[in-house]
Amino acid sequence: MIKNIYYIISKELLIERRDASVFLSSLLYLIAISFVVFKIFSSLEGPVKMGLFWVIFLFTCINIVGGVFSYQSRKRKLNIYQLYDPVDLFLAKFAFSYLKLIIAGLVLILLQMLFSGSALVNAFLFGKTFLLCALGLSLILSLVSAIASYSDRQTGLVAILSLPLVIPILLLGMRLSLISEGFFQDPDSSQYLLILSGIDLLLLSLSIIFIPLIWKS
Repeated sequence: MIKNIYYIISKELLIERRDASVFLSSLLYLIAISFVVFKIFSSLEGPVKMGLFWVIFLFTCINIVGGVFSYQSRKRKLNIYQLYDPVDLFLAKFAFSYLKLIIAGLVLILLQMLFSGSALVNAFLFGKTFLLCALGLSLILSLVSAIASYSDRQTGLVAILSLPLVIPILLLGMRLSLISEGFFQDPDSSQYLLILSGIDLLLLSLSIIFIPLIWKS
């Protein structure tokens, strides 16, 4: 299983190197929207800074992960169906998408630090929050993308189906971000991290259960 996942990831990396325009265009969107937001608000401080971070990151995630299970033709989909185990394919694509989300998130963090002129107050807590939230977002969007791959309007369907599911993750991420920035004191920050970890484990378990059923359809 590990060998198969590694092989699929290496193949995905090769494809990404040959056609990096999709990922680079998502990063360009990220940079452009961050610049526009900074020009509108003039300064990024307080809860506004954290709120804008998560909103921009969410829509960047949809751009990056929304088409992870898209196929150019029915013949190619049948070929992939015959070659790979569904769980191996899902885990590989999810892991590769998660890596791209981390890169995009780091770019966004650096942009906000540059535009706001201030560093993160508690970078360790914010880093853990970001990694757990990105993990959950990657799982949700990968699963929804697999479901939406059978529709002709995949991108729009991914956005519609995923937005209600990501709300708990975004709310927890926002709360922990505000705690990390020192806007209010909350002794239960570790409890929120445990809840985020539990949500991620639940999503991973449900994905492993449902992907073979979706695949057979």
